[in-house]
Amino acid sequence: MKTLSPALLCLGFALSPGAWSASGRIDSFGASQTTVQTGSTVDFFVSFSVNTSSRMDGGNDAVEPAPVEGDQQWVMNWYGYEAESVSAVFLQAGGQNFADYPSSAPGSGYANGWSFSLLFPTEGSFDIVVGGGWSAVNAVSYGSEIASRTCTGDGDGGLSCSSWVYSYPQYDTTTSADGSFDGRSITINVTAVPEPTAAALWLAGLGGLLAGRSADRRRRRARVARPD
Repeated sequence: MKTLSPALLCLGFALSPGAWSASGRIDSFGASQTTVQTGSTVDFFVSFSVNTSSRMDGGNDAVEPAPVEGDQQWVMNWYGYEAESVSAVFLQAGGQNFADYPSSAPGSGYANGWSFSLLFPTEGSFDIVVGGGWSAVNAVSYGSEIASRTCTGDGDGGLSCSSWVYSYPQYDTTTSADGSFDGRSITINVTAVPEPTAAALWLAGLGGLLAGRSADRRRRRARVARPD
C-alpha cells in the first residue's frame, strides 16, 4: 500500500529520471569524386538518423487499507508516460546549410538524407566537414487515482472513518533537449587544368612535322615522274 500525498506523488513521478534519451549520428558522408580539375563541381550526399524512445510505468493497489487514526490516503492507481520525438535536424558543410523539421511519431526515431554540390575553382586540397545537430521534445504525463479519508477515535477503542473521497492528480509537461552529431569529413584534391597554350603548341608542332613529311613525299614523287 502506498500512502504518499497527491502533491508528493505527482512530484515524485515528475522528478524521476527518464530511462531513455535521444541520440543521433551521421550514418554516411560521400562524394561523387574526390580528385577533380579546377572548375569542377562535386556532388555530396549525407545520411543521418536520430533515435528516440518511449516508456510507460504504472500499477495499482486493489486492497483497501485498514483504518488508521488521522488522515489516510489510498493510492489506488498510478501511471507515468514519457515519449520523445525529433523536432528538428540541422546540418552544415562547405558553407551550405540544411534544416529539417520532421513530423515523426513519438518514440519512433527519424532518418533522412541531404544532398548538395560545391564548385572548386582553385587547385589544392580541401577538407569538407559535415556537422550539425538535432532537437528532441519529451512529452511527460503522470497521474494517479487517490482515495482520502479521516479516521477518529470513537471513545471505545475503535475508529470512526469518513467515506472515501476520490481525487485524480495529474502532471503534464513538455521538455526539450538538443544534441550534436559527430562530424565527418571528405578530402577533395583539385588539380590544375593543363594550359591551353602548351597543348596548342604541341599540336601545332605535330601538325608542322606531318605537313613537312607530306611535302617531302610529294617532291620525291615529282622527281620520279619527270621525263629525261
